[in-house]
Amino acid sequence: MVTPGPRLTRRAFLSSLLTLLAALLLAGCGPKAKVSVAPTFKPAAAETIYIIPFTAALVPESFSEAVFNDFVDILNSRRRDTGVASFVILKEEVKDVDPVWLSRQHYISGDIWSYVEDSGCCATNIRAKARAYLTEPGMRVPSVEIFLPMETFFDHDKSTIDRERDRLAHDIARELAQRIIAPLATRR
Repeated sequence: MVTPGPRLTRRAFLSSLLTLLAALLLAGCGPKAKVSVAPTFKPAAAETIYIIPFTAALVPESFSEAVFNDFVDILNSRRRDTGVASFVILKEEVKDVDPVWLSRQHYISGDIWSYVEDSGCCATNIRAKARAYLTEPGMRVPSVEIFLPMETFFDHDKSTIDRERDRLAHDIARELAQRIIAPLATRR
């Protein structure tokens, strides 16, 4: 029976440790979700919060629509947690809305961008970035800003691109909604 010498075992251990450290460093280098809330944020008086349809740049329309629709549905299903009577989609184009009227409302706007599907023979990585803003009446800058990068990686034997795309859209919507609801609920 041949046993590796202590030098070989130590080298293998150090090599494994170095590989683990490099993987941890690389995992920490990606963008992280960020939420900023203005210290003057006071949403308690919001009877209705309007939602402007999100803009999307180079994102499949079905994906951006799924994110937006799920986002609105989640907000309305959890409105009792926030003290807001309703979240209403602003049906008109923003350019057609009276800016004076909009400046007197609570409203949420957002965008989705940087959608990428990296597919190989056996696996796919899908990633996208989203942002949402909550603006209070009379304010020119949003009181709550959320930046959310998300991704999913899957093996083609375990799932499909369509299923994972839908799952990622729902995950983005859920995360954005939770991060909007949190400051609304804590300030009640």
